[in-house]
Amino acid sequence: MIWLGVIGFPLLVCCLLGFGRVRDVAAGPGLWLAPLPALGLALFVEGGAPGFFPALFLETTLHFGTYGRLFLFLTAVLWTAAGVFAWSAAQGVSGGRDRIRFAFFFLVTLTGNLGVCLAQDLASFYVFFATMSFAAYGLIVHDQSPKALYAGKIYLIMAVVGEVLLATAFFYAGILGDSLLFTDAAQALTDPNAGYAQSTLGSTLVFSLAVAGFGIKAGVIGLHLWLPLAHPAAPTAASAVLSGVMIKIGLLGWLQLFPLVAGQPAWGMVLAWLGLSGAVYAVAAGFTQHDPKTILAYSSVSQIGLMTMAVGFILAAPSHQHGEASLVNSVPLAGLLLFVLVHGLAKAALFLGVGVAKATPGQATHRRWVLAGLAAVGLVLAGAPFTGGALVKQTLKSAAEQLPPIWSEFFSAVLPLTAVGTTLLMAMFLWRIWQVMTAESLPHGVHSKTADDMKKVKPMRGMVLAWGGLLLLVVALLPWASLLFPEVINALPGLSGKGWKGVWDGLWPIILGLIASGMFLRLNRGGGEGNGLGDLVLSALERRASRLHAWWGSSPYCDPTCGTINLVAWSDRILQSRWMQTVPDRIERRLRYWHTVGVLFVGFVLAFIAVTWWSGR
Repeated sequence: MIWLGVIGFPLLVCCLLGFGRVRDVAAGPGLWLAPLPALGLALFVEGGAPGFFPALFLETTLHFGTYGRLFLFLTAVLWTAAGVFAWSAAQGVSGGRDRIRFAFFFLVTLTGNLGVCLAQDLASFYVFFATMSFAAYGLIVHDQSPKALYAGKIYLIMAVVGEVLLATAFFYAGILGDSLLFTDAAQALTDPNAGYAQSTLGSTLVFSLAVAGFGIKAGVIGLHLWLPLAHPAAPTAASAVLSGVMIKIGLLGWLQLFPLVAGQPAWGMVLAWLGLSGAVYAVAAGFTQHDPKTILAYSSVSQIGLMTMAVGFILAAPSHQHGEASLVNSVPLAGLLLFVLVHGLAKAALFLGVGVAKATPGQATHRRWVLAGLAAVGLVLAGAPFTGGALVKQTLKSAAEQLPPIWSEFFSAVLPLTAVGTTLLMAMFLWRIWQVMTAESLPHGVHSKTADDMKKVKPMRGMVLAWGGLLLLVVALLPWASLLFPEVINALPGLSGKGWKGVWDGLWPIILGLIASGMFLRLNRGGGEGNGLGDLVLSALERRASRLHAWWGSSPYCDPTCGTINLVAWSDRILQSRWMQTVPDRIERRLRYWHTVGVLFVGFVLAFIAVTWWSGR
């Protein structure tokens, strides 16, 4: 019952929103109290028997599995910090109905996010994934501004497409594995004893659908169009969990469903090139942006590209390098999980830092402290020496060296350049956030240090507490991660193995990125904001959709009163058409001939024999 209790507790808090006496508590402290049972489970329970619930969905199985404890810890920490930030930011703000609405979607989205971390079967994972995806729409459109509504529309369209793709992938995966458990489905996708049609064609179909379905949530290149729109539109607390953990659920789905076995170069290189393309494109599109949250959104696309590349490295490595990947014998997999921790905590800290920066009082000292904290997180994300980010970059390079020689040298040479791109984005982010802080140095409505004004500044304490806690976790990540997840850290090489050469390998991309950002700012000072390729694609799609809608409105098959399909007129036109009056009669006359029946009979017999022979192989 502990597994259901962890997932159900946010729903219980959500139900309290309907009772007037405790509504303010549920919409206030309830936001950060709801993830605490999950945090306790991730901290103090390492194993335990799986929870099996035959009456829930299609026989739900809940447990940590291989990756669940790490993802559950990250989810609980970020949602707790976001809850503290949202509660503090909402104090003293008018609009009780808006607070209740935000709390409702916040808690429902949290429930789905916790569920996918523990779900070990296809059915319950899909239900929790859909709950998280659709409830997040309410967080994105919370402000109800035209910008937020447009971002929510694009997000909802892509979420529906992703859900359809995942439903199809899970359906075929369950058929191949003859089970709804992830372990059985993943094993069946590479079962050498299965027939060719089942092992190759079936696994390719599931792989393709899952890459696209989970790729939409993760923000993979080409499927990321919603992400740069949603992050700037959503409230700061929602942006922190969207980028920090929710997009990682797409990666968790890949890890759960894909059989991470080396020696699969086709699948691996597809993901490796897809990830590299996303890492490069996002840097090019992000450093011309002016909104700090938009820059962070493109940074997330870039970092997800690197994680996608890491999954590709695991799959594309020769089979003699390592067999089935696990936390014990796979350095790339352990590095990937560390990457999830580093990026999740760092990106949430950066988004919360944006909210703190916008609410920071006008003293220059305060602004410098906020900027220093954001710079420290940016350095970790860029892979500064002696940080968790440096260990991640080192692990990615060692994973690239395990590839076949034709690809190993290329990816080993390109990886440091991705660190240059990360530094460039972080430098541009710091410059834009400094501009925001100097332009919005005081909270809205604060003009003097009167007692009433100090009450308006007081809620910042909770915001700073949430941001500062994440900041400490990011900077001191390796010590506490060694205690909580020793199986991950112990599988990785140490940071001190390469001496000063290793330090220089981590420093020169950062130095080069800072120089490049300085040159760009000098050349583009006062320049306009650039449009990414995703913006151009969305504009083209909207124009096509508008033309299609106009064509449909003038079509005889459309009811002009409401724009729906006129089934009566449509069916009448089909039944009264010349084709329906002539072709069926011709087919019926042709079937009366004996030679036609004989040919059809022989054809059916041959098809039956072929199917029987193929099934018996």
